[in-house]
Amino acid sequence: MVKKERVFTPKPKSAFLSGTCVKCGTENVFYSNATTDVKCKQCGEILAYKSGGRVKLTDSLAEEVKRLDYA
Repeated sequence: MVKKERVFTPKPKSAFLSGTCVKCGTENVFYSNATTDVKCKQCGEILAYKSGGRVKLTDSLAEEVKRLDYA
């Protein structure tokens, strides 16, 4: 019997994202597959719209959106 040396576990395609609001400069953390519209914590500006799968990012979000990987 051959023993498997490595057993790979699949990584999820969804993740938490971090982005900055253009209007007030607040950093917001949200889920990539959110089921509701993502609003800024400070000013209430809509940062991303729900779309049934992945969220659609708006122009109210700064250019760089980082993926937060927790290993």
